[in-house]
Amino acid sequence: MALSLRGPRRLILAGALVTVAGLGVAATAPIVGTRPADRIESQQRAGGVLMLVGWALLGLGIHKFGRQ
Repeated sequence: MALSLRGPRRLILAGALVTVAGLGVAATAPIVGTRPADRIESQQRAGGVLMLVGWALLGLGIHKFGRQ
């Protein structure tokens, strides 16, 4: 049985990858007090936005997977 990456499975995989990428971006932000604060905040914000997009993709994929 081959694994098909069509439809909801593709959304779940994409959501998981985007979530991991967002966590990685946010986790590698410099510690407060070591760099300019605007860079730290922007990197953490970008990671948070990526994580939320990943969660949205996961939710959509899980919803579609359950409807099949």
